[in-house]
This record gives sequence, structure tokens and C-alpha cells, in this order.
Amino acid sequence: MKFALVEDQVMFRAMLRKLLVEECKGKIVLEAGTLAELRANMAALATVDLLLLDIRLPDGDGMEFTDDMAKAHIAAPVLLLSGSCEDYVIHRVGRSSVQGFVHKDEDPSVLLTAIQTIVAGGAFYSPRFVERTRQLAREPANFSKLLSTREQEMLRLLGSGFSDAEVASELGLSAGTVQAHRRNVMGKLDLHTAQQLQAYALKAGFTTIDRLQ
Repeated sequence: MKFALVEDQVMFRAMLRKLLVEECKGKIVLEAGTLAELRANMAALATVDLLLLDIRLPDGDGMEFTDDMAKAHIAAPVLLLSGSCEDYVIHRVGRSSVQGFVHKDEDPSVLLTAIQTIVAGGAFYSPRFVERTRQLAREPANFSKLLSTREQEMLRLLGSGFSDAEVASELGLSAGTVQAHRRNVMGKLDLHTAQQLQAYALKAGFTTIDRLQ
């Protein structure tokens, strides 16, 4: 089997490499620690049986790269890896076309099962992902049931500290439209201050500490 491995944490990447080579008897045809490295060698993905891709990389969002793969007509199966399992991460993974997700805190045996399952043509999501997905489906106040896709994008940007003017520029909207979306998002989530909005966005995984402006 041929694998592509994209992970920025050197020690964790070494562990993955060892598992892929020794346990799976595979060959690493592409190894990278950033999206820039991955994009520079994107053609190699056409030959792999599985891409193991970290969601949060130093220079961008690994999940967004799967859209680039689709545009380039690269159909390699993707197993997402993440050290976090916040609600927005779960929501995005569930709506994506990837074949699996494994939390980095899972036992290595779970990762091995995921790899074997996906390479065999199946899909695999780690136990904590499945359990939280079920919980979210039962929660009436879950953001995915309250906010539109556009409002979720607003929450991601506003929660990262973008001003109304910056969000307007980013999305090609008027400042008035952004302000209206801000009011709607805060009303639906029962938030009353910018600090509460940012705290919600951070807790739910719409942003991370390092992305806060």
C-alpha cells in the first residue's frame, strides 16, 4: 500500500510513519508538515491508497485541502487526524466527502483499524467522534440547527476577532449586511456581547487560540 502523510508534529508523524511502514507494510510516497509542501507535491496523491491528513496545520486548514483535491479530480481516500473534536469540527467532517476521522488521543489500534477499513473501501470514525455526533443530533440548541451556512461562516470570522469591516471585505458583503448577520447569530445563540460570541466560537471549534486576532 502507498500512503501520503501530512502532519506538522514531528514526533507524532514519526509514530505514524512507523505504523504505516511496519504494521501496514506500506510505503510512504509523500510526507509533509505543511499545506504548502502538500500542494507542491499534489500530483503524487494520484498514486496513493490513502492520505492521512491533519486538520490543523501551521499554514492552513487541512479539511479545506480536500476541496482542492476534488477540483483537481484526485480521488484518493482521506483519513483526517485531529487533536480536537469540537462541535464545529464534527459538523464539518460530517458534511465532507472524507472517508474517516480519528482523534489523536485514541489508541493506536483504533488508527490501525481505521486505515485497514478505509483502504478496504469502507469508512471509519473514531468512537468519541461517533458518540459526540449522536449527542449533537439530540441537542435542539445545536448551532447546526439554528444557524445557516452563511451564519456559521460569520461566526467563524467574527469569533476569530475580525471586525465587521474585515468580514465584509473577506466575503464581499456590505458592512450593514455583516452587522445584520452578527445580530442574527447572537440572537439565535442567546449571546449578548462580543466577548460571549468569541468564547462560544472558541469552545465550539469555530476558531482556535492561535487564530484570535
